[in-house]
Amino acid sequence: MTEVERLLDCLEEEIRSGKKSVFAGSGLKQVDEFKCLEYINQIRNMLPSTLSEARVVLQDKNDILENARGNANAIIAQAQDQARRMVEEHAIIASAQKEAEDIRNEAIGYADRVVKDTYDYLCSMTDDAYAKLNEAVQAVIATRRDLDSKMR
Repeated sequence: MTEVERLLDCLEEEIRSGKKSVFAGSGLKQVDEFKCLEYINQIRNMLPSTLSEARVVLQDKNDILENARGNANAIIAQAQDQARRMVEEHAIIASAQKEAEDIRNEAIGYADRVVKDTYDYLCSMTDDAYAKLNEAVQAVIATRRDLDSKMR
């Protein structure tokens, strides 16, 4: 039990043990004013150190809470910044992958066109060669017939 509690108990006992006044209304008692004031004075003399200690403890608690809030806010801000950077990096990677896919598709389309154009060109060349060879064969056949007819 603290000294303050002991003094409060003494003050309470003094009030309870007071004698009822005959001339006062109900519930009023006579108490030793000197003793009550002495107890109150002793309590007052003790309170400042107790109150100041409580204030220090309360201030320490508030400082710890404020520091914890500051740390928590810093951690949250750092996490949000990291998440934002990761999203941006993901967007850049996705964009690069899309661009690479577009370039690949364009290259495949270009290669397909080159192959088709080359095939068409070669077909045209062989058709022309065939036609010229056919003309030459026809000319040779005609020349042969002409020779045969003159020799007979």
